[in-house]
Amino acid sequence: MAVLVLVLVAACSSGGGQPERYQLEKPKIKLGVLPVVGAASVFLAKDNGYFDAEGLNVEFVTIQGAGAAVPAMATGQLDLVFGNYVSFFTAEAKNEVEVRFLADGYFAEPRTWMVLVGKDSKLQKASDIGGKKVAVTTTSSLADLTVKAVLGTSGSTVASPTFVEMAYTDMGAALLNHTVDAALLAEPYITDVSKRTGAIPLFDAASGPTASFPISGYATTEKFANANPNTIRAFQRALSKGAALAGSDRTAVEKAVHKFANVDEQTASLMTMVGYPTRLDPTRLQRVPDLMYSYGIIPARLDVHPLILPSAMSDPHP
Repeated sequence: MAVLVLVLVAACSSGGGQPERYQLEKPKIKLGVLPVVGAASVFLAKDNGYFDAEGLNVEFVTIQGAGAAVPAMATGQLDLVFGNYVSFFTAEAKNEVEVRFLADGYFAEPRTWMVLVGKDSKLQKASDIGGKKVAVTTTSSLADLTVKAVLGTSGSTVASPTFVEMAYTDMGAALLNHTVDAALLAEPYITDVSKRTGAIPLFDAASGPTASFPISGYATTEKFANANPNTIRAFQRALSKGAALAGSDRTAVEKAVHKFANVDEQTASLMTMVGYPTRLDPTRLQRVPDLMYSYGIIPARLDVHPLILPSAMSDPHP
């Protein structure tokens, strides 16, 4: 009888002989990711074997921005995407894809989401970029929203800038040859472009109404989430460990960014750190669609709660 009880308990606890973490519906997944300091959590999860420990093989696919990656996620070319929340909410509002958030990525700390200008620029304050060309990785995204929000606090009517799409790695040259008047960058590219070209900060795009703003997160489609719940939870557990490490060990972040974002060690040592949440807070995330609605980017107020996978709001560790 004692042996029978032990067998039954083992079977119930393991789901028929295998723990959940090894019953993955899709052990190999593709993650679209922008190589910025905000993605350090997933880089660390990969580099420290946290995904391997869950039986999960995560392939990184470099993207320029979430706006371009969302269609690939909708068609299944990418399973998950790390990208800016504005692009995800825009796609959801337009019914382009049924977005589901599985984890938070990062929120902005001071001087981690900056508009830079060339060292010889005559622009001196935020309102000076009205009508000017500003480089961004993706138009109709987080860049537009945060810049408009900051300009809206200037106390005067400011014409909207013209946003020009390009990769972060091209923005330094664009400032030097005056292809653009300003550029909105994230770390480590703020530090990299400043160091290489002498570019200087014009204003912090995560200040005032966008202070500590949620910048990016990890999303998938409702279809993928429903079909792969164990895979999702395995990813969340590993990522949470990466986020905890990123939030407590700057040296580990520097090494990860040096390796995966292909910046030199000096740049990595000088960059400003962002905030790495280990769980997704609906109240903080709600700031994004609320601000989007206030600026007419989406036609109606959007509630974030139905878009967040329940496991994203709880402790991901078993």
